[in-house]
Amino acid sequence: MADPGEDGTATVADGGESNGAAATGHVARQKPICRFYNTPNGCRSGDQCRFIHSTQTTHTNSTSDMAQKKISKPAQSSRPPATRVETAPRQNQVVSKPTPKVDPRTFQLNQIQRRFQPEQTESEGSTVFKFPMKPSDPDFPYDIEALECQLTVPSTYPNSGRPTLLIKNKDIPRGFQINIERGFDSIAAASPTTTLLSLMNQLDRQLESILAGRMADTIKIVTNKTRSQQSSAAEGSQVAIQENPVPLVEECSVVFTTQQIVAAEKARQSHVRQLEARFSRLQPFVKSSDGGSYTIPIDSPKRSAWPKALQPIRSAHLLVPQRYPLEPAEVLFDVEAPEASAVSAAFRMRAAQTPESTLTQQINYLIQHMKEMSVLPAENKQEAPSQQPHASTDAALSQSSQPQTAAVDSRDSHIRYIQRPAEWDAAPDSDSSSDEEDGSVDSATDEDIETGEDAPADQPATSAPAERGILLSLPRLELHGIELLELVSLNITVKCERCKDILDIARLRSAGEDAKMRLESCKKCAAGIAARYRADMIHANSVRAGYIDLEGAIIVDLLPSSFIATCSGCSTPSPAPGVVAVRGDSAMAVCRECHQKMSFRIVEVKFLQVSASAIRASTVSGKKKAKENLGITAGTALPKEGSCSHYRKSYRWFRFSCCGKVFACDRCHDAQSDHPNEWANRMLCGYCSREQNYRPEDCGICHASLIGRRGRGFWEGGKGTRDPRKMSRKDPRKYKRRPGTKATT
Repeated sequence: MADPGEDGTATVADGGESNGAAATGHVARQKPICRFYNTPNGCRSGDQCRFIHSTQTTHTNSTSDMAQKKISKPAQSSRPPATRVETAPRQNQVVSKPTPKVDPRTFQLNQIQRRFQPEQTESEGSTVFKFPMKPSDPDFPYDIEALECQLTVPSTYPNSGRPTLLIKNKDIPRGFQINIERGFDSIAAASPTTTLLSLMNQLDRQLESILAGRMADTIKIVTNKTRSQQSSAAEGSQVAIQENPVPLVEECSVVFTTQQIVAAEKARQSHVRQLEARFSRLQPFVKSSDGGSYTIPIDSPKRSAWPKALQPIRSAHLLVPQRYPLEPAEVLFDVEAPEASAVSAAFRMRAAQTPESTLTQQINYLIQHMKEMSVLPAENKQEAPSQQPHASTDAALSQSSQPQTAAVDSRDSHIRYIQRPAEWDAAPDSDSSSDEEDGSVDSATDEDIETGEDAPADQPATSAPAERGILLSLPRLELHGIELLELVSLNITVKCERCKDILDIARLRSAGEDAKMRLESCKKCAAGIAARYRADMIHANSVRAGYIDLEGAIIVDLLPSSFIATCSGCSTPSPAPGVVAVRGDSAMAVCRECHQKMSFRIVEVKFLQVSASAIRASTVSGKKKAKENLGITAGTALPKEGSCSHYRKSYRWFRFSCCGKVFACDRCHDAQSDHPNEWANRMLCGYCSREQNYRPEDCGICHASLIGRRGRGFWEGGKGTRDPRKMSRKDPRKYKRRPGTKATT
């Protein structure tokens, strides 16, 4: 039992305990020292504090506490000494990483065996592995299915020596093989402690960057023939000539430089990418796995003019060599006919003569000139037998006609097979000159020239274009101070015949009779569209601006185009690019020579179909289609009187100043254009189709209301009737009290 002592401390009376234990318990029960007493602020509890307020430092107190703990610890601990011996080894129990029993070289070789499953051979104390390694990158840009690797590991590896790698792919140029091998050597030198499998993985990750670099230079050694070999070869050739009179042509392999091969690879990638972008959306376009052949769809509006054997053709096989364009591309057809073989030979010959042209240009040329290319090799075969027996007698004639053939070749390659008649080279005053109305060299034959009528010798030459195609006329054209007016740059809007999509053709320059047509493609269905413009002089007695040859599309409207005016005072033409004008617009210019004011105004534009040259053969036969509205006729109403689905009570069209095009409303403009609309200053009446300045309500010519009739007897948003006495009883506002007025009783 515990009794309090005189000093306020408790004493323990236990007969069983020794005096040492009592003393220890007495020391353990005394109050601890207050740790806040010696601080600057002191203890807040003051005399009520449960701890001793002593002037001794806390460090002394803590030291005494530690001493008390050390003294009391043996007394409180009842664990036997044997337990301390057991816990001591647990603090030093560290498990070390087990070392493999095999050596590092065998371990790394086993990794290669498990990863690639190669063919292993031993040669000269080294281990050789042969295995294919496929690029792990799913977006690997190069057409390489797998690298044929030959890894050689010396017997002293990894203590000394480094592994080497050889690339055995036959489809990879030797320069790029050297780049891959050097890349592996640099990886092995940078990390000598890395395993073989890690080296191959690093090479796989860096393979794209290695192949993107410049190809290493290589040297090809060609052995020269000795004199004995040359003499024996000459004797053998003489014997062969005596036995067989047919001459033998020895094919020699062409060796290209490194720069040529690198430039050819870049050109091939660019041309193939352009070809895929042009035809990939069409059917049946197919690309082979190796990228060496393509199935190209063939479609042309001139199919009816092709030979009958070629008309069923719907696709062609385009073969692109690996060294294109150093080696020309070829085209093959599924049709077995002499005409198909002739087209393939002509395509191959033209591709060899024009290596700078792209694959897309060659395919477009093939589609447009299929008829001409189908007859060229046949004529060449007919000329060859006739020239062979008379080779010696016709040598002088061939030399004299060589400059003419070269001149024709520079203009168009396929004309060189057609012999030029002698009467074409005669003087201008000769009676044997012939006159061709169509001016087409391709369609002319020997029979047409012989049976054609001779033109009179005193007939003056005319510069006017042939009247065919679509005539562009400007009725009621107003000219002031202008002697001649020429439309030099034509911008038009056409509609695709297949999908009826709208397309803009810009900057059509005046071309001659024999000029090629510009080729365009529809943005929606990728159908081919061809256009050509032949300008004519406009003056006071002629409003014909020129003729438009159009295939695969229908002309819709004339966009702002460039005109060059000739002053009537000094006959000086205005400088290029001329003056831009459009229908209903007045254009003005000042002469640079005499400073006379020149102005003209285009009141109306008409498109007249002069001939059937632009009508497709597919539309001639069969069920007649509805007549297309090629333009706007003054005096007649617009389609649907100018209304649209957005504004059904708006009877007019607007010409927007941002693009110069005509749309029914701003929403129609935004739906069919790729730019924001701007304010329209001009409009077309929906009842008379006459273009004029913008008027809010009515037409300035026929005075027809263009915004619909105003209602009677209804509120209509405040624009109708506001008088309740005149308002219809069907309008709820008639019986409502106006704000600010008093109710009537």
